[in-house]
Amino acid sequence: GLSMFLIAHGPDDEKKSTTVTTFSGVLLLAGYMIFDSFTANWQAELYKYKMSSFQMMFGVNCFSCLFTSAALLQQGGFIEAFSFMIRHHLFAFHVFLNSICSATGQMFIFFTINQFGAMVFVIIMTTRQALAILLSCIIYAHPVSIMGGMGIGIVFVAMFLRVYASHRMKQKKARQQESSNGVKV
Repeated sequence: GLSMFLIAHGPDDEKKSTTVTTFSGVLLLAGYMIFDSFTANWQAELYKYKMSSFQMMFGVNCFSCLFTSAALLQQGGFIEAFSFMIRHHLFAFHVFLNSICSATGQMFIFFTINQFGAMVFVIIMTTRQALAILLSCIIYAHPVSIMGGMGIGIVFVAMFLRVYASHRMKQKKARQQESSNGVKV
């Protein structure tokens, strides 16, 4: 549904869009969806090994720093980036604030996955993304095509059905427990 919305073009967008950007956008979107689904489920599996949120955050951030540093060193930009940060203290302060906000966000993510599971986290993130796109269309008066509207509708119907099915399954389990305990409903 979200893919339909993002790929859909309004009547004025036909002239601006090219096949190359649409194709690369679809590839990036598909990669994002695959890795996003993998990450939440992978993190949920790690909790079986009694890992804390801090341990996971430390591991993720160490690999992130390692990969970023390796890329900067390989491209020859590490020293230049570091010296830029030393010369511009306000930039360094903003990087620090961004890091604090990112770490706080990661803690909420890990807490949500640990307490409620990967599926609830995926639903929360999909809802957040869909609402952000919808608000952007409303605030900035972006036209939404019929296909885009159908995509938004599919996303919200799928999320509603997921919550509804989960609720029904809980009710069914409660009834089965009550009947196995000899309690009449």
